[in-house]
Amino acid sequence: MSISSVPGSPAPDDSLPDDAAPTIPQRRLHAGPRGAPQPDPWGSLPWRTSDESIESAATIGHIGRYALKYPLGEGGLGTVYAAHDPLLSRSIAVKTLHLHIADDQRAAFNAIFLDEARAAAGLAHPQIVTVFDAGISNDRAYIAMELLKGRDLRQLRGEGWRPTPAQAALIVRRVADALAYAHSKGVVHRDIKPANIFMTSRTQPRVLDFGIARVAHERGGTGSAELAAGSPHYMAPEQARREPSDRRADVFSLGVVLYELLTDVKPFRGGTLADITRAVLEHEPPRADSVDPDVPAGLATIAAKAMAKDPEQRHRSAGALARDLRGWLEDHGRAAAHPTPPPSIKRAYWPWVAAASTSALAAIAAWYLIR
Repeated sequence: MSISSVPGSPAPDDSLPDDAAPTIPQRRLHAGPRGAPQPDPWGSLPWRTSDESIESAATIGHIGRYALKYPLGEGGLGTVYAAHDPLLSRSIAVKTLHLHIADDQRAAFNAIFLDEARAAAGLAHPQIVTVFDAGISNDRAYIAMELLKGRDLRQLRGEGWRPTPAQAALIVRRVADALAYAHSKGVVHRDIKPANIFMTSRTQPRVLDFGIARVAHERGGTGSAELAAGSPHYMAPEQARREPSDRRADVFSLGVVLYELLTDVKPFRGGTLADITRAVLEHEPPRADSVDPDVPAGLATIAAKAMAKDPEQRHRSAGALARDLRGWLEDHGRAAAHPTPPPSIKRAYWPWVAAASTSALAAIAAWYLIR
């Protein structure tokens, strides 16, 4: 049982290659005191780097028609493999889900899973990972998707990478645009977090795992445990209360991501799941510009509005959040477009697989970055 969809990708309105576009300078990494230089996390990665090497690698198993080559990552929700599609002769990523389903519930789970996969496969946007296929094989659910190059935000953050405020605004604006598109198609993500934002370059995000959160929550088991362990820092209050949620829950979660990128700290913290949930429900975090004086006041205001506990007080949509960020970039992009040569980026395959010296040239660079 499987479905297949290979949506086309419209030309992005603001997706320019790192080596061709004016480049927002990277902030130095902060594993220690502010300003202390750290190694570039965009340097070499430990993964194989070519389709040929994936195809020629030893096969460790099969699911559906796909030959699994080696694992790329694993979590409570599933394992991601580099894989080869022999029918279309291409390298892909395959995610198998770790959800233990009782026999009497399997038919219902299969229906929910495939319905969510169809919705994800129907999303064709430059900032959303492309889903090629999904199915059930030997009672294991799987999703086949494009194999991207880069790292997710969680890994980059763990390695000490911290974007400039302008980079953070641009990354989050692009994610907000992607969410606005998905919401227009009736698809709410429900689990926006750094691990689900994959960076193919310093300011080019791709959103992962549409529909997975709903499948895991509705079926329970280890999937819910993973969500409880991994996502409460970014969960909207209405989600924490198990109340019905809509697109504004994604706005809240993305606001938390923006806050974290700006300040280098999570706004809602605790030693246990209960403590984190209580913080989401009750704690009012300080403004981002009071945590870090280098954060522009305008961005701090945008983040605070997105994280309002009352959904009515937030941006009414991801599109509204994107417009606020675009407006800030239009007003402040010139300062971000200093002529800093970009460091070399050696990219490798990953599971989701995904300058100017005068003020006039700086203005042109800023325009390209935010258009």
